[in-house]
Amino acid sequence: MTSNLLNAPSPSASIAHRPRNTLAVLRDLLEQLHEAGIRYCHWKSNEHLGASMVGATDLDILVDRRDAREFARLLAVAGVKPFRKLAGNEYPGVEDYLAFDAERGAFSHLHVHYQLTLGEKFLKGYRLPWETRAIDTRVFDAEHQLYVIDPHLELLVLVVRAAIKLRARDWILAARGTRYMSGGLMREFRWLIERISPTDLGAVARTLVGDDAAAHLLEIVNTPVPSMRQLSRFRAAARPELDAYRMYGSVGGLRRRLVREWSWLWVAAVNRSRGLKKRSTKVSPTGGLAVAVVGPQTEATSLARQLITWLSPEMAVVPDMGTESTMAARHARGRSKVVIADRLRRSDPVPPDLLIELDPQAAPASQLLTAKRALWESI
Repeated sequence: MTSNLLNAPSPSASIAHRPRNTLAVLRDLLEQLHEAGIRYCHWKSNEHLGASMVGATDLDILVDRRDAREFARLLAVAGVKPFRKLAGNEYPGVEDYLAFDAERGAFSHLHVHYQLTLGEKFLKGYRLPWETRAIDTRVFDAEHQLYVIDPHLELLVLVVRAAIKLRARDWILAARGTRYMSGGLMREFRWLIERISPTDLGAVARTLVGDDAAAHLLEIVNTPVPSMRQLSRFRAAARPELDAYRMYGSVGGLRRRLVREWSWLWVAAVNRSRGLKKRSTKVSPTGGLAVAVVGPQTEATSLARQLITWLSPEMAVVPDMGTESTMAARHARGRSKVVIADRLRRSDPVPPDLLIELDPQAAPASQLLTAKRALWESI
């Protein structure tokens, strides 16, 4: 079955056609991109694009590097802010941004790609020069009102990513009965199968990874649940094409991957010790921020914890829930403190950069939204 994306209307369609649940900040940003003629596409995980449009999952946007400067300007005008990884695990050609929707108090996390950097977990050791093809063959998604990668190319990229990520531990797990392609990966795979033509898929694959790999790919898409052996055969057939785009040698890549994995595990352990269920190591280029919530101790602590829960999946946060007496000694009025970190350690005893004063007349939900807005403006 082929996708109905190909027959979608242009982005000049009425705003009324936009899904009502799309975050306003994303709706406005996309309109600006289309008006400016920015060449881009959402290049992976389009199966759950609906969740991405409401901030529940990340957006992965591939942008023509010739439009990079204008794209960055439009992000700044829209109030979308850059963040970087504290642990130093950035990947070439990839930038992280956060957008804040003031209507709902929700974040949208944007991964902005200027090149297709992908591959092994904790490494992303391949740079595939398929960006021009991805943008030239993009299609317009009428449901979500943005450009997405052609499903045939998206499926090829999905299988390439799955094959490259195969590791020795995966074979051990498979021997115990664990399926490699399962969960979200399998949902994406099946969703894409419904939107492609095998003939067109074969033509795309032969151009990019060669005849043998294309044949193995068609075998994979005709299998209800692809096996690791099939993925391994595909990887071997595609290796001559893919290895030309490796960014690291075997030893250097392994060392880099292990360092990044241990760094990730250390940060995860530190965050767990602080009671953070979800963790991020992203920090603002403008530095850290100490926020004190002022008001009765119970209410102040409750609001601070809500802010921490909201922030911690998207940026490095250090909770600092001192007692009233110790907090009063540190800060004349601060009762509970939230630290947006520029380093992963507890904050120094310095005055807060932002005071959020509780309004005893306001409803809790209203207080939380007001606090989110004030905090975002200060980052």
